[in-house]
Amino acid sequence: MSSMEETLTRAVAELQAIEKAVAELQARVATLRAALTEYEGAMSLLEELAKHKEGVRVLVPIGGGNFLQAEIKEVGNIRVSLGAGVVIEQTLERGQEIIRKRRENITKAIELHESRILQYAQRAEELRRLIEALSARLREKQQQTRPG
Repeated sequence: MSSMEETLTRAVAELQAIEKAVAELQARVATLRAALTEYEGAMSLLEELAKHKEGVRVLVPIGGGNFLQAEIKEVGNIRVSLGAGVVIEQTLERGQEIIRKRRENITKAIELHESRILQYAQRAEELRRLIEALSARLREKQQQTRPG
């Protein structure tokens, strides 16, 4: 195998690895965006509840696009998940602060992943140009070495 063929093989392998990494990062971004949307919905609801304090009627999702109508009697405290099934009671303000911070962290993670995707996309484009050029040179070389 010539050095040009080896370079082509390495470039193709690197491009495939980059494409796989980009797909994984895009999946993570989609998951993070879904979580961000959920936190934004929670913040909107908490902001609305803070205006009314009590006696607020809401629709509670029960799954499958179905809802129950309910009344929130008291909104001074909320339960905040810490993960691993652990939930603690916090004041409404502290709960909002926790959710706001989580939202910021998710936004930063999305930005980081999108930056990496962009870097990978730039490298992938360089590799595609290299692969195209090497393939063309190898075809020329093969045509020159053919008898006739």
